[in-house]
Amino acid sequence: MEYNTTRSNLILREYGRNFHKLVDYVGNIKSKEERNKMSKTLVEMMKLTHPSFKDQSEVEAKMWDDLFIMSDYNLDIDSPFPMPKKKSKADKPKRLDYPKTKIKYRHYGKKIELLIEEACKLKKEEDKEAAVIHIGKIMKSFFGMWNKESIDSKVIVDNIKELSNNELSIDVEKVNEMNLFFKVTKERGSKHSKHYHSKKNFKSNRPFRKRRM
Repeated sequence: MEYNTTRSNLILREYGRNFHKLVDYVGNIKSKEERNKMSKTLVEMMKLTHPSFKDQSEVEAKMWDDLFIMSDYNLDIDSPFPMPKKKSKADKPKRLDYPKTKIKYRHYGKKIELLIEEACKLKKEEDKEAAVIHIGKIMKSFFGMWNKESIDSKVIVDNIKELSNNELSIDVEKVNEMNLFFKVTKERGSKHSKHYHSKKNFKSNRPFRKRRM
């Protein structure tokens, strides 16, 4: 009886262990003519077990390539296609590293920090203030999505000061008085937007009826 701990690793798992055993069996046949014959039969079997491959281009070449791969490139046969090159460890794609930079406030995200960094480069004070108002609106929106609740404008102003190393600021009283961090436009698909447009369309499409005298 074979146990999984004693079995060799499958090279192409989609074909299963029985196919790998058949490939090993074909590779141990002494007659090359017989190996060629058995290899063609094995390729046809591979097609039957993967009917979805029929819709793909260059199916025949793929099956023969898989046959060589399952044999660990040791199968000595006459293939109608050139033998694929064995991939080395250097050919494997490099693993992507996670960003190592820490985000100060996760509910705002890294993009906010980049926006603040760009805003600090502005020379005119009115441009900086306009940037702070725009960034503040985004921060308020992001905080609402993260916490499902509102945030005080003073907290946003303090966060902008901290993230900009005190280079960006705005009067909190001005923000509250003019409601500068409030997002006026409603997102498409929201309940308010649907209710407003449906109500508007209902009124506009309603037929005009004359009053009875």
